[in-house]
Amino acid sequence: MVIKRFWTRLSNYDVTAVFIALAYSALLMHFSLVKFECFRYTSLDLGIFTQSLAGFLHGRPLFNTVERQLYGVPNHLAVHFQPVLVLLVPVFAVFPTPKTLLVLQTLALGLSVLLAYVLARELLPPWEALAVTVLYAFNSSLVGINLFEFHPVSLAVPLFFLSAYFLIENRWRAFYATSFLLLLTKEDAFLGVTSLSLWWAFRDEISLESARKNRPLLLLAALSLLYGAVVIKLVIPALGKGYLYEGLYTRPEFGRRKLLYFLLFNLSLGLLPLFRSKNALLLTLPWLENLLASRPSQTTFGFHYSYMTLPLSVIGAVFALRELDLRRVLPFLLSVGLLASLATMPVELNQPEKPLPLVYPSVLEPIPGRKAVEPVIEFLSNSNLSVYTQPAFYPALATKPDVYVYPAGVEPDAVLVNVKTYRGRLYLERLQKMVNVKYRLVYSRDGVRLYVREGLNVSVFGLVPQGS
Repeated sequence: MVIKRFWTRLSNYDVTAVFIALAYSALLMHFSLVKFECFRYTSLDLGIFTQSLAGFLHGRPLFNTVERQLYGVPNHLAVHFQPVLVLLVPVFAVFPTPKTLLVLQTLALGLSVLLAYVLARELLPPWEALAVTVLYAFNSSLVGINLFEFHPVSLAVPLFFLSAYFLIENRWRAFYATSFLLLLTKEDAFLGVTSLSLWWAFRDEISLESARKNRPLLLLAALSLLYGAVVIKLVIPALGKGYLYEGLYTRPEFGRRKLLYFLLFNLSLGLLPLFRSKNALLLTLPWLENLLASRPSQTTFGFHYSYMTLPLSVIGAVFALRELDLRRVLPFLLSVGLLASLATMPVELNQPEKPLPLVYPSVLEPIPGRKAVEPVIEFLSNSNLSVYTQPAFYPALATKPDVYVYPAGVEPDAVLVNVKTYRGRLYLERLQKMVNVKYRLVYSRDGVRLYVREGLNVSVFGLVPQGS
């Protein structure tokens, strides 16, 4: 009865927003799991975070072999400072699989859709709030964050909306607590916390009077900047061998490609964030981080680097609609936004022959040999064999403490590759000399090959050698 009474209090707009959030969550969860089952997570991050969390179960918290081999670091915090991962350990301990991370990521981003509506509903007429929610839920950058790989920064997206909501409700303790959680999601999240604090402190005007009235917010901004400096300059270097990403900003440049990305990104939100000049305080720092970086992926649709610019831009769009009379042009802006997102949507059902410029697609087509590799993955996951493999198979095996994708210093018990893929041939080539001498082929089907070290009796595992 309580649920029924609550449901009847919701307006048609509220119910529609709930269904949009649920539809987003269901669709993107399906896409994420399909991509996983098709072995299309190949950029290592899903495997890195799976193995880092599995490290808690093996007595080596946040350890993963990729960052150990590449950078010689003891755990993930020496590469990216993301202690929020510790909060995921209880759930991962109950469901120790990479699918858990994909589900949690999608639920967090689906929740952000609902929170975007709740925030907009506080400030706008219901149909305008719903329009913003539609623009956000179908936004190509949101889909990109969800589908590229798992990243803890996906948890920051709903937290940004919560922070803004607590600000407009004057719930200061909740805002400070949320800001603290945001800082734990990644070392660069201090830029978003600083931006929110300054933006709200000077929401009326930039003046000494506003500064005096909002000293706690300015203090938070200063402490956030200090936190970022300490983490990047002291904490991460103390844990590892220095901050690995400073080189991205040694030669900042801003060209036509970045300008086009900036324009398309804002077009996907109907240009609404740009209509309000005061949004500059909210958006400048996060945008500079991406636009000045030398890594092209930070200005490409389909990656996770918009985890700050996207929610903060939506918040800016809400305030632009609140302060400006855009009712007559809003349907047009909504159409432009949806078309821009459709044009930059980073999802492909089949491997494209030539990807679109500025778009890195998540491919949902199974890799060659998908069916042939499934029993091998199951066998290796349940064994105590150390494994060398290619990125496509790393996430599915990453609950093991000793699965590797780089050959440095490795003499594994087993080698698993798919020679029908370029990376499979490359990764086998890296160990070819050693494999020819010390390993024997025990499984070969549809390009999938499993080699095991000479002297290991694999018959007990039920694997039967097959002809190539």
